Amino acid sequence: MAETLKTSWVNDNQLNELAKIKRDRTIIKGAVTAVSTRETKVLEDGKYVKKHMEVATFLLEGTNITAYCPSNEFSDHDFRSLNGFTGSIQEVIVDQIDIEDNIVLVSVRKADDIRKAEFMKQLVTLEAEDSLKSTIFDGVVRGYNPNTRKVFVRINGADCFMNARHWSWENGNIQHEINRGETIQVKVLRFDKENNLIQVSRRDTQDDPFKKLIELYNQNSTVAGKVTNLDPIHGIFVKLDAGLEVKGIRPRHLPEPVVGDIVSCTIRSIDKDKRHAKVTITGYPRGKKKIKDVASFLFE
Repeated sequence: MAETLKTSWVNDNQLNELAKIKRDRTIIKGAVTAVSTRETKVLEDGKYVKKHMEVATFLLEGTNITAYCPSNEFSDHDFRSLNGFTGSIQEVIVDQIDIEDNIVLVSVRKADDIRKAEFMKQLVTLEAEDSLKSTIFDGVVRGYNPNTRKVFVRINGADCFMNARHWSWENGNIQHEINRGETIQVKVLRFDKENNLIQVSRRDTQDDPFKKLIELYNQNSTVAGKVTNLDPIHGIFVKLDAGLEVKGIRPRHLPEPVVGDIVSCTIRSIDKDKRHAKVTITGYPRGKKKIKDVASFLFE
């Protein structure tokens, strides 16, 4: 059986504060403290009717006021459940104050609409000034689709997307790096106002480790790395301190490395167009790991 909503405010001062926030359409922050199925009022055909539906319970920032957001006011996106947002911080507006039941309803969706309209105006201005691609924005990760390999990021209420290759300069599997709710810095790569599409890049806010590698190559420097793979066909792979995984060459006088070995290297070659590089392993500065015999326990 669905629960009913508990009262939101306890005195007239809180009620007056809520009324002012609603009147000014002020965007405020709130923490989602719970998600459950409850009976709440929903606007249908210009009238509020009571329905049983999923509701997010909020604690409004800087107060002890409890507010509620029905699932249809949480987002334009139809989430299977809001449970994943428990514990998150959301921006809301006060949408309805029910004096009779002592309940305040808030809307994440309408707060997003206000912020999105302001953000779109900002993008138009930056594009006209030819400074859009150099501006860094804070965005919140909303999710990742492994089938399309797209990361979804929300900036000031606007839903943006990012191709997986623009997550970082590395081209590995990024799925384990995606944390919903994490704040990241991005740049806008493409802005299509007519189709409401905004493509962003996290990678473009970071220094390109390949450029750093080229600088070290020109200086004839040694670099540190860690052996990440020993492939019987393709050979040794080393992840350098700069963040790139490159092909490693082992001179005959050095022992065979094992995965996890820390190695010192000199840069042997760099292909700028294909973004490939090769290094020559020169030593094991922390010492050489021993290959453990899997059957050694028999004789211990």
